[in-house]
Amino acid sequence: MLELLAVETLKPTELPSPPKGALDVVHACTRDDKDVEQLSALVGRDPVLSAELLRIANSAYFGFASEINSVARAINIIGHQALRNIALCIAVRDTLKPDQLPGFPLGEFWEATLRRAVCARSLAGLADLDAETGFTVGLLQDFGLLVLFYLNQNRISEWSELASLTPEQRQELELELFGVTHDKIGLRLAKAWGLPQELEAAIGFHHHSAERELPEQTKRFCDLALCADWMAAVFTAEDKRHAIPGCRRRLQQRFELSAEGADLLLDEVSANIKVAASAFGFEIGEQTGYDVLIREANLRLVEENLSVQEMNWRLQRILDERDQVSAELNRELALAREVQRSLLPSEAKNHLGLAGINVSAKMVSGDFYDFFALPNGQVVFCIADVAGKGMNAALLMAKTSSLFHCLGKSVHDPGKLLAMLNREILETAIHGMFVTMLAGCYDPARRHVRLANAGHLPAVRMNEKVPRGEYPANAPPLGVVPNVAFGSVEFALGNDSLYLYTDGLLEARVSEQQRLGQEGLLALFSKYAVHAPQERLQRIIAEVRAHPAGIEDDLTLLLIEH
Repeated sequence: MLELLAVETLKPTELPSPPKGALDVVHACTRDDKDVEQLSALVGRDPVLSAELLRIANSAYFGFASEINSVARAINIIGHQALRNIALCIAVRDTLKPDQLPGFPLGEFWEATLRRAVCARSLAGLADLDAETGFTVGLLQDFGLLVLFYLNQNRISEWSELASLTPEQRQELELELFGVTHDKIGLRLAKAWGLPQELEAAIGFHHHSAERELPEQTKRFCDLALCADWMAAVFTAEDKRHAIPGCRRRLQQRFELSAEGADLLLDEVSANIKVAASAFGFEIGEQTGYDVLIREANLRLVEENLSVQEMNWRLQRILDERDQVSAELNRELALAREVQRSLLPSEAKNHLGLAGINVSAKMVSGDFYDFFALPNGQVVFCIADVAGKGMNAALLMAKTSSLFHCLGKSVHDPGKLLAMLNREILETAIHGMFVTMLAGCYDPARRHVRLANAGHLPAVRMNEKVPRGEYPANAPPLGVVPNVAFGSVEFALGNDSLYLYTDGLLEARVSEQQRLGQEGLLALFSKYAVHAPQERLQRIIAEVRAHPAGIEDDLTLLLIEH
């Protein structure tokens, strides 16, 4: 057992030390005489730190719209304090390697640690504290526990029990197992590493800040660390009936957060931890949502403490509330679907030589097609697929569809039209979202087609039996790269048919093990070629949807023929 006296007299060489390059950056960021150029040079000495900084700065964790391609620009944008926190997080992550703790589940420890960091960052945003410093506090506050196992490797088997306790229970067991708690070790490490005062205090006193004379801002970070510990315990503690009210009580006492506010904050944790794990290079397991945890805790409480009548009454109230929310959501989705359907061409336009069909996998679709006649008799057309599914994709679909319909009336060159759409979409682009589009102009009198393809699947020209030409993408999707030239191709359609489609058709299942694919789709085009255009599309879609598994993505088809 490690006694307290031994902890106080530990030499720095007996404690794990983070990589020197990252620690040098942490110290430099606290000095006023270091400018961006000097910090950039210091970071640049460590290739691993440079690469990590750029990866994190370009991740969804920060969510910047444009790519950051240099260390200097990253520092300029995120600032000295965020750089300090990133360097410190990387340093701590790399301080102890698996071979230094054989048999210890490091992945589980870092997942629990990252959850505290995510909780602290979210809470800091509500408490008017620096969010990135909050994240760092959450990541560092229990590192002392890992060091305790490093110094007492015969206790590694006790990890699973410690991980399942609330913060108060864990401290008691730490004292029993090690003779000291993680915050005492953490404070020793913070002093050895020369960390800033607010981090040192939050690490060392977050369980006992009331017993210390601390500056108000520093005390707030101690409170933040304690509450983040309780928030994380909601997801890991075995007894959630104690962890959930304990968490709510501390959030109310220290940050005047209501129970509803606490629940909203906890509801964001599962999604936020995935983003943070991806940014900082941690591997985490499947996350359980807070709604599932609280439902399980409530059900357990009901089973143990409530009569059958009370349980039925509460359950009915929950179901009624759920049905009310569900009905409201369905009304909103139905309205959104109606708006989307109004953006598609009506069947009255089928005389133009085109026919289309769209079936959404969800209530709203990320696919669309459009066509309309110009005064000179030519027809402008397109088919597009927005990255992703659900409401975000539907909103971008509506914007792109409206832009195409408006701009296509005056810009008849498909390549120029795509270039204009690309510029408009980039102006308000959401990180990670883009649109593939195939646009063209059809002259029925000459049976002539002009096409431009921005990252979409190839258009296929067929006679009744076999393909006679494919027209693949010659440029990236819209909303990805600025100032792209979108070239176009021209060809005579003659008596052939031109099929445009989205990837939902290729990915549709024909069996549990097999998807339709390009070959299967071409076979359907040939199978129903004898039917009139609109009926042909309906029969193709009906056969695709016939599989019991249903469709996983939106299905959209556009057909052009004389």
